[in-house]
Amino acid sequence: MPLFGSSSLPDAFPEVRATDLDGKDLTLPSDLPAELCLVIVLFRDELDPLADQWARLGHAVEENAEGRFAVVETPVVGRGMKLFGGLATAGIRGQVEGEQEHARTLPIYVDKKAFRKSLHLSKEGEVYPFLVHRETGRVLWGGEGEIDMDEVEGLEAAVSEALASPPPPLPEEPADAAEPAPSDSDE
Repeated sequence: MPLFGSSSLPDAFPEVRATDLDGKDLTLPSDLPAELCLVIVLFRDELDPLADQWARLGHAVEENAEGRFAVVETPVVGRGMKLFGGLATAGIRGQVEGEQEHARTLPIYVDKKAFRKSLHLSKEGEVYPFLVHRETGRVLWGGEGEIDMDEVEGLEAAVSEALASPPPPLPEEPADAAEPAPSDSDE
């Protein structure tokens, strides 16, 4: 089955606000902890065991990346829950087991529908790991649901390729979105 059903991989990870489990506000992807990150997106608590499997795979890849790769788990919480302040984050913190999971968990509070659309995700019932370049936000690889050997090999190849080459640029914005060029005249 192709990743993301009939949809394609997104070009970039959207800019979103996250809060780590100690209450520090972050902006993703620019505040990701390493040059390359496996960002594991999940929308439902019951998917946490599958997200943990992806995280274990990511940590195995991390061992050979010389500090240039990290794993982040991003439970997606509806933006309405942000009104409850630290209470929602405390609820997530209560479900986290161990220091490693605590450090990698960054809940994000967003409009779920808009967030799914930006990542080309049709449903909330799966776990979606993305290989994201921190500086460009570029999505270099993506997976969906249960781990299989094709995804393991695909992730490992994408990480190896990314570590061996300069970061890919984002696609240029359409001409109508660009700022007008400065004029050479003094009029």
